[in-house]
Amino acid sequence: MPKILDLDGTLAAQLLESARLAALHASGLLDSDPEESFDDITALVTRFCEVPIALVSLVDTDRQWFKSVQGLACRQTVRDGSMCTYTIRQTVPLVVPDLTADERFSASPFVMGKPHLRAYAGVPLRDLNGFCFGALCAVDLVPRPFSAEQIETLRMLAKQVEAQIALRQRMQQVQQLVENTEALTKDLLSSNERFCAFMDHSPIVAFIKDADGRMRFYNRRLAALYGVTNKEWLNKTDHEIWPAHLADEYRATDLAVLNSNHAVEQEERSPGPRGEYIYWKSYKFPFTDARGERFLAGIAIDVTRERLYEEELERKKEELTAATIELGKLSITDTLTGLPNRRCFDQWLEQCVSYAARSRRSLSLIMLDIDHFKAINDTKGHLFGDEVLREFGMVLPRLFRGSDHICRYGGEEFAILLPDTSPENALMLATRICNAIPMLEGALHGVTISVGVARWQVGMTTSTLLAVADAGLYEAKRNGRNQAAFSSVQRSYASEEALRSAVPPTRCIQ
Repeated sequence: MPKILDLDGTLAAQLLESARLAALHASGLLDSDPEESFDDITALVTRFCEVPIALVSLVDTDRQWFKSVQGLACRQTVRDGSMCTYTIRQTVPLVVPDLTADERFSASPFVMGKPHLRAYAGVPLRDLNGFCFGALCAVDLVPRPFSAEQIETLRMLAKQVEAQIALRQRMQQVQQLVENTEALTKDLLSSNERFCAFMDHSPIVAFIKDADGRMRFYNRRLAALYGVTNKEWLNKTDHEIWPAHLADEYRATDLAVLNSNHAVEQEERSPGPRGEYIYWKSYKFPFTDARGERFLAGIAIDVTRERLYEEELERKKEELTAATIELGKLSITDTLTGLPNRRCFDQWLEQCVSYAARSRRSLSLIMLDIDHFKAINDTKGHLFGDEVLREFGMVLPRLFRGSDHICRYGGEEFAILLPDTSPENALMLATRICNAIPMLEGALHGVTISVGVARWQVGMTTSTLLAVADAGLYEAKRNGRNQAAFSSVQRSYASEEALRSAVPPTRCIQ
């Protein structure tokens, strides 16, 4: 059983809950604007966990408020009866495959009423001090289990949410330090010893430069990070300390701050002691001392970990996008021949017929079938039959224009749409192909084909055009195979009803 924190109403539990709520309210997360960094994570939850609903839920005194929500229209609900109230009491994910079968939630208003939740998985979200603010949730509307891989993915994404929360808290700390530093700077400058003591014991990197860019002060943390003494960099410029390209960047931003007359927040990087880059969230602001001398002060916090989290999240998004594109390609491609499949062809057919109807341009359709293919499979085996289909799929694109649409229609049957092609030219092309195929080397040597040709006429539907081409193919088979035929049905076409009565319902000739 998951480990449950004791929040049963004892004094200790009440104090812990009060402290948790105080930390949550102080975070500034509640009732804040939507943020893309949180929304990207919940979007990934819906995809990886295959659920319609994903939430970053923050549990307040009497409500749960959603910092990010996918699949629901509301931004908050009452806390009573919520699954997240139980999740924040745990140190491990809360997974409930069927909420109606769980006595804790079967009577919940969210289960009995809208939105009729049925399955839930939630991972607790903790801040820098270990307080549980809420949960990252994957919710479904049907009972279902969650795989171990999905739960692990949910845990990983929860770490990304925690990193965003931690970054916000660090930013608040830095902002508080900025405000304190700005308020104290004038007084502390008159007492260098007190100022240095304050900065040396600060958990952030701090420095002061004069208007010429020379380092006039840097604290103990910065010196320790780069292994220099507290005097080694004094009166040196950025070009004497850093590589030229970084020194140019630092000097340009410093001058912009000095000229702006207000604090500037930005992200910078510097080479670390082991050659890696360290990323900083820096705050720089100008000030003037009692003698009128202009200076630039800067403080910075290390955000390398958060930056790496963001890069990892971006990689996950790119991998998911690539996988989605690949799945889309597979859904419209015949795996044996590499040609587009019937699903793709049906889309082309609708588009081509619609274009022909609008533009009154010619459109021809060829239906092509390999003769005696069943006999080929029976005598030479299915592997050889597959090779015939593969080679045929390789040859066909070389026999047609790039603007023609070729597909494997099914079995040994192929279909080709020829925009802006008259039926006479289509029939002539089909006849040349009939003559050429048996002369090829390899598996196609000696193989013959039968071809039916149809042209689109005003008023024809896609199914009618297919039926006319199929009738032509039927006539080619019936007249001895290894030939192309323009259906007699086409020549006498007058209406949909007449065509349906003329086209044979089933073609059984191999």
